[in-house]
Amino acid sequence: MAPRKILVVGATGQQGQATIAALQQSPAREPAVEILGLTRSASSPKAGALKKKFPNITLVEGDTRAPGPVFDAHPDIQSIFLVTAPPEEESQALPLINAACSEGSKVDHIVFSSVERGGDDISWSMPTPVQHFAAKHRIELYLRDACEKSAGTIRWTILRPTGFMDNYNPGSFGSLMASLWAKGMPADQKMQLVSAHDIGVFAARAMLDPQEWNGKAIGLAGCEMSFEDVRTAFREVVKKELPMTWAVVAKGVLWWVPEAKTSFEWFRECGYRADIEELRKLEPGLQDFKAWLKESSRWHVQ
Repeated sequence: MAPRKILVVGATGQQGQATIAALQQSPAREPAVEILGLTRSASSPKAGALKKKFPNITLVEGDTRAPGPVFDAHPDIQSIFLVTAPPEEESQALPLINAACSEGSKVDHIVFSSVERGGDDISWSMPTPVQHFAAKHRIELYLRDACEKSAGTIRWTILRPTGFMDNYNPGSFGSLMASLWAKGMPADQKMQLVSAHDIGVFAARAMLDPQEWNGKAIGLAGCEMSFEDVRTAFREVVKKELPMTWAVVAKGVLWWVPEAKTSFEWFRECGYRADIEELRKLEPGLQDFKAWLKESSRWHVQ
């Protein structure tokens, strides 16, 4: 049997790399798969690093906004892992969905990485005031409708991650994200988090068993913690304080950047509501924040 050909969009990003790793490591990889890593430039340093990390994948140069050449070069693509990034997320997703659902396409399963918006059921009707979240909501509806119009020949799965643990990796961005959480949320209010590693695990599971995951939309989280919980966990595992930037910088971002302000307003008033208990039944190895620090983060704690 010929290998199942899987296209991983955003292959050089955190979710793309986690998905490739999970696909290659899965003990249930039947039938065999061929992984295509989509990148805007196959000669870029990031693409080179990806190929060095995963020498068995095939780098594919292309753009989801104009996916014709990708399908012309690889007409036997069967599964797609689709992830988008702001801004203009719909322009990244819709052309690819249209091409995958067009006549003559061999695609039979699309896995879209979206965002959790208050629970598995309510997320369907909860775009939220956050523009980034609302764009993903519209993509979800478009994907579901496009696949349903295919008379069942194209299956869909939607993964809805909560806050990214990987946002707290070493570096200025991680320090800023920590400060935003500290200033944007009440000290005792909890927020759900998931690791990019576990997004990849669930994406791989869905793509390796498309019939089982057909028509499922599921929130992803590995823990629920207040900011003080995160600081305590970090101190216990890394043996130092969680890096943070100047409070005045975080306050300025929350005041002057509309998307940041709206996001934290939604976190305070509604927030993520993935079913962590049920997720652990599906994946006992689901990482909490301490496990992420030890196993997947760039803090290199062993």
